[in-house]
Amino acid sequence: MIKKSIHLIIINILPVLLMFGITFYPYLLPNRNQLYQAGLAIPVLFVLEFIFITPIYFVFFRNRRDMGVGIINSKLFFIFLAVIIFCQYAGPVIMGMGENKELMWNRELLTDPFFLSTIFLMVFIVPIYEEIVFRGCLFDALLQCFRGRIYLASIATSITFAFFHTQFTDIRALIILVAISTVLVFARIFSKGLLMPILLHISMNGIVMVVKMIISFN
Repeated sequence: MIKKSIHLIIINILPVLLMFGITFYPYLLPNRNQLYQAGLAIPVLFVLEFIFITPIYFVFFRNRRDMGVGIINSKLFFIFLAVIIFCQYAGPVIMGMGENKELMWNRELLTDPFFLSTIFLMVFIVPIYEEIVFRGCLFDALLQCFRGRIYLASIATSITFAFFHTQFTDIRALIILVAISTVLVFARIFSKGLLMPILLHISMNGIVMVVKMIISFN
């Protein structure tokens, strides 16, 4: 039984390590500075993570317990989404976080194909493999480590998810990410699958992008 648990932990943790490793791909390239200047580094990263992680899911994980489509409950979906949006927008106000000028866009960006492709990937592609990795594989691995203690596995998953987002250095932003990830974990638990967390993540990213656009241009 112990050997089986260790085997399951190792299998589940491999996609997490793969995703972590891929983030360092620019350092392997001699022309990485040009890649960043052209605005290609981030979209290429998203594409690489998707094409490596998603096939692994379909081969090894989609038939695992609670790793498939699951059950979509519309009422629960909108409750979870409302909580996520509350965390996203009320959280910074409650914590006294100032306005982040780096998030403001200008009209020229909407004519940049690399910028638009990055937005598309962030909304529709990144949530797919992030849910597979974090609320799927990592959460299962931590459930094994914590012997089925859901709350401990949820907290550890969410903290890991937050610290993977290295663009956020403010601890308050990381706390908000932990809260959002916890909601996504419980969406996976209640739906017994990954489709609801994926759709919630896509909806959240889409709403954030639309709100940024409205604020930037008004």
